[in-house]
Amino acid sequence: MDRLEFRQGDIIWFDFPEEDPKPQYTIKGSHPALLLHDYTLPNQTVILAPLTSLYDDQGNKKELKSYHLPLYKKDYPQLKCDSYVKLDQIMTFSRNKIGSYICSLNEIDRAALHLKLIESLQMHDTIKEIVVKQIEHTVQKLLEEYIEKMIKEDEK
Repeated sequence: MDRLEFRQGDIIWFDFPEEDPKPQYTIKGSHPALLLHDYTLPNQTVILAPLTSLYDDQGNKKELKSYHLPLYKKDYPQLKCDSYVKLDQIMTFSRNKIGSYICSLNEIDRAALHLKLIESLQMHDTIKEIVVKQIEHTVQKLLEEYIEKMIKEDEK
């Protein structure tokens, strides 16, 4: 199924370019990729992460890192094999290299993707800082409301 519009969590065929100089440690050629963001206008670019087989050439399961997202054929029958998303190889490319649509992540894997992106992009401290500031703001607001309520009760 070919689609013109894509969204985060779609798995697509993508033609990865070959890098120079060699040796190359990233995927090249036509591979499935997980779409992380689609900038249809004005840039016509996509942000994606490649998928690769969960097993090596000898049939042994690869050792995944905590920021890799495994995807199993039983959950995604459209995939050729059990795979994982290489969230340590996030890349931006021209949108014109997108091939055909394969499938979309289910809700559970989409939620796992978001958590693994936080880890892969080393955003733990940023998230922690946001949460702490939000808690401080909420506590301050509650204190102000409590003090206001106490003052009103004293005036009665």
